[in-house]
Amino acid sequence: MSTSTAAVAPAVVNGLASYTGTWGTPQANHLLRRCVLGPKREEFIAAVEDGLDATLDKLFAPTALPDPPVNHFFTDDPNVPVGATWVNSPHLENASVGDYRFPSVRAWYFNYLIDAPFSISERLTLFWINHFGMADVSEHRAQYQYIQLFREIGKGSFKTMIERMTIHPSMLNFLNGEWSTKYTPNENYARELLELFTIQKGPQVAEGDYTNYTEQDVRVIARIMTGWRNRGLWSKEDVQVESYFYPEWHDNETDPNNPTQEPKQLSERFGGRIIEHNGAEEYKDLIAVIFEQAETARAMCRELYRYFCYYEISDEVESTVIEPLAEYMIQEDFNIGATLRNLLASEHFYGVDAMGSMIKNPYEFMFSMARPLGGYGHLGLSLFDNDGPSGNLHSIYNIGSAYHWRATTLDMDFLYPPSVAGWKAYYQAPRYYRNWIGSATLQTRRKLVSDFTNRGLYTRVEGTNDYEPRAFDWLGFIDKLAFPLAVEDVVQECAEIFLPRELHPDQFEALKSILTRDVSDDEWTLQYSSYLASPNNPDVVNPITDTVKDFFRALFSMAEFHLQ
Repeated sequence: MSTSTAAVAPAVVNGLASYTGTWGTPQANHLLRRCVLGPKREEFIAAVEDGLDATLDKLFAPTALPDPPVNHFFTDDPNVPVGATWVNSPHLENASVGDYRFPSVRAWYFNYLIDAPFSISERLTLFWINHFGMADVSEHRAQYQYIQLFREIGKGSFKTMIERMTIHPSMLNFLNGEWSTKYTPNENYARELLELFTIQKGPQVAEGDYTNYTEQDVRVIARIMTGWRNRGLWSKEDVQVESYFYPEWHDNETDPNNPTQEPKQLSERFGGRIIEHNGAEEYKDLIAVIFEQAETARAMCRELYRYFCYYEISDEVESTVIEPLAEYMIQEDFNIGATLRNLLASEHFYGVDAMGSMIKNPYEFMFSMARPLGGYGHLGLSLFDNDGPSGNLHSIYNIGSAYHWRATTLDMDFLYPPSVAGWKAYYQAPRYYRNWIGSATLQTRRKLVSDFTNRGLYTRVEGTNDYEPRAFDWLGFIDKLAFPLAVEDVVQECAEIFLPRELHPDQFEALKSILTRDVSDDEWTLQYSSYLASPNNPDVVNPITDTVKDFFRALFSMAEFHLQ
C-alpha cells in the first residue's frame, strides 16, 4: 500500500453559483461520498438517474430515529431483562450497569451505521459529535440522549441546537455547568460557547480581546449560565436524566442578597448589550445576541466547508463561498440543512480537483467497505431489519463492539474526541486531514483490510472467550454488478464504487490480472460461469471466493481508497 495520500486542494472557485454542468457518475459519486458513510452501489446508480436536485431531496428527507439500544447480555439488572432497552432505567446498588451499557450504546451506534438508510443524517450526527467535542460523560443514558438529539435536529436550526445543548445534561456535566452558582460562576462553558461552538475567536487584538469577543464577555456569560443543574445522572432511583433550573443558584443582579450587583453587560463586541434578568429563559436571550453577529454564521460555514469540502479556505474561497453562504444561512434563520444543501448544489463543490481531496476518517474508511458490501445481513446478523433484530442479539452487538474497537485503534474513539475542539483533522493546521494517517495508523488500516479480506472481522462467541470471523458476502456483491461475467466491467464498476478517482491504465491492468490469474480475460468468465453453474459446490466456490477477496484486498490497499 502506498503512503502517498496527500490530497489536492479544489482549484475551481465559483462561489455559490448553482452547478449546471454534466451530471453523471463522477459527480453523483462525489456527492454521495461526502454525504453518506459508505454509499452503496444501488445508491450511486439511483443518484445518477435521479439527478442532483432529487438526490439532495432524498439526502435531506426526514428519517425515523432508530430504536434505542438494548441490554444484549447482562443478566444481573432486574429492571432491564436481556433484549429490553435501558435508556430510562436507573443504576443499581450492587452491580455496575456500565458493564453492559458501555458496549451497548457503542455497538448500537456502529451497527446502525452498517445498515443506516440513505440519508445525510449520520454524516451530520458525526459532525455534531465532533463540533461539541464532549468526552468523559460516562452516564450512558445521557450519551444516548445527545446522539438522538443530533439525529433529531441535526439538519435543523443551528440556534436551536445551541439552545438545546447549552442546558443538556451531558454538556452541563462535561463543562461543569451543573455546579456553576452565583457565588462561584464557572467559565468553562462560557468560554467554549464563544471560542468553539458559535462565533469563535478571531485574531487577538489586545490583552483579553479576541476580535469577536472579550474576556469580559466570558465572565458575564458565566454569570448568565448559573443556576442550571442535573438530576438523574448515575441515580439508583427511578429518576429520569434531565436538567432543571434552580433559581436560588442563579446570578440575579436585582436580588439584594446576590454577591454581585453589576448588570450583565456584554462588551463592545456585542454592542454593549445588557442581558436583563429573565430566570430560566435568560440563556436564550444571550444566545439570541450571539446569533445577531454575522461572524457566528461565517464561523459555522467555515466549519461545514472543512467537514464537507476541503480544509484550506483561501481568501478567494472566503469571499466567494463562505461569505455568500453565511449570508444565506442568516437568511434561512440558521437552518443547517438549507445552508449545507446550498453548498452541495454549488458549482464550487463539483470542481474536478475537489473530488478525492479529503482523507477518510476511520469511520469513513471502515464503512466504505462494510456498507457497500452489504454488512452482515446474509449471516442473519443485521440489527435493523423489517422484523426488528434478527439472529442472535449478543452476536449482533458484538459486531458493533468490534467496529468500535477498530475505530479506537485508528485514533477515533467514539464519544471520546481528544479535546473539546474535536478531532484534529477538522481544525488543526497545517496537517488537517493528514492527522488521520501516520506510521502507526497506516499499519492498522492495512491490518484492517487484511482481516476484512481474509477470514473476516473476528467477534466474540457468546458465552465464551473464543472469537469467530464474520465475512462479507463477496460473491453476493459480484452477483449484483451490471456485467459480472466481463472482467473489465467488473474492475471498472468496482473502481467507480470504491475509488474517488479514475484508475491509471497500469492500475486497472494490475487489478484485472488478479481476477484473470494472469491468463486471459476469458479465465475470469470461465471461473464465474462455473460458479453460476455450481453455486453450492465448495470446490468451485472457494477458489473464486479467494480470487475475489484477493482482488478487493488489492483495491482497498490502494492509496486512492483512503481518499474521498
